[in-house]
Amino acid sequence: MPFPNTRQALEANGYSPSSTKTCKCGANIELWNTPRGRLMPLDFKQTEHGEICEPHFANCPYASEYSERLRNKKEKEKAADAGPMNPDA
Repeated sequence: MPFPNTRQALEANGYSPSSTKTCKCGANIELWNTPRGRLMPLDFKQTEHGEICEPHFANCPYASEYSERLRNKKEKEKAADAGPMNPDA
């Protein structure tokens, strides 16, 4: 199922608006409650077809500071870049 990308689709799928805030990157974001009770930061943009939204983490350079899943992914990538562990070296 694709992510609901309009306010109407969000509400129809169990999301509800919570609050707004300014991210460290300077973007104004809206926080929405997900159907599972978590907060999701969303960016709303006006297009020629109307207003659409996407998760703020998709473009934010500070995303890993707010998302445990992204923080864990970043740590795994960092560990992989370190190379194999060789205690005898």
